[in-house]
Amino acid sequence: MENTKTKKKQKINWIAYLFIAPAMFFFCLYILYPILFVSTHSVYKWSTLSNMEFAGLSNYLSLFKDSTFWTTIKNSAVWIVVTVPIQACLGFILAYIIEERLGRKKRNGKGISKMVFRTIFFIPVVTSVTVVAIVWSKIFQPYQGILGYYLSHWFNMSPTINVLGNAKVALLGVMLANIWEWTGWSMIMYVGGLSQISDDIKEAARIDGATVWQELRYVYLPSLASVHKSLLMLGVIGSLQTYALVGVMTNGGPNHATEMPGTYIFLKGFTQNQMGYACTISVAILLVALILTFIQVRFLGSGDFMRKGE
Repeated sequence: MENTKTKKKQKINWIAYLFIAPAMFFFCLYILYPILFVSTHSVYKWSTLSNMEFAGLSNYLSLFKDSTFWTTIKNSAVWIVVTVPIQACLGFILAYIIEERLGRKKRNGKGISKMVFRTIFFIPVVTSVTVVAIVWSKIFQPYQGILGYYLSHWFNMSPTINVLGNAKVALLGVMLANIWEWTGWSMIMYVGGLSQISDDIKEAARIDGATVWQELRYVYLPSLASVHKSLLMLGVIGSLQTYALVGVMTNGGPNHATEMPGTYIFLKGFTQNQMGYACTISVAILLVALILTFIQVRFLGSGDFMRKGE
């Protein structure tokens, strides 16, 4: 009897492995292999695979002395600190207005369908990043840009303001475009979170005489803790992956003022043909991402955020 039970326990479910095999294949092909390739080739100096020269740790030593690399780290930190909270706040405000305020009017036979507003604010998310970058570049364009036009007519300011050409404000201009593009995503996340809040809790708060601000503080915000955490994690990961928006709008300029890790890796690898050094930068950014992920998991937890939020 014991041998029979042991055999049953040791039986391998090969059907289950077949189901996860495609996912594991693509994981190894597009994630694991590139990580191993970049890590092993970061200790070489090369522009093509046929002229590789072993460099040891010299690439990493050069990286610590590279002021532009540290500029990309600073820009990424600023990007995370500015864009992630603003997108979350705006997304929550939009979701609250659409679901709780406009939703009540619709239930009473008034107002416009919530789906219309959801669609309007979500359109930038599904719009091509290149299109978003071109549109915002035109907005910031001196003389002919919309921004310069209204500043000159409303505030008598010079229409020659070149936001993307000014090293002091160029990063803010790109971040503004990013906030406009991704606020709709935060809104949809909060819409899903609001749908999970029981109507009984909301009704009990109103019966107890809670004001709108008290409802937000003691009912909505605590109940949406899981969404807050999810947006933070996704925002940090997305910020480190930023490339297309910056690449089209400023290409990392002026004078590396908007340089991000992705654009700097492209610059070193494909423009200056320093593929080994580009691999070194990639490894460094991977380590930064792992550290940030560890910090988030350590303090925010992992797994089912909905259950942890409760």
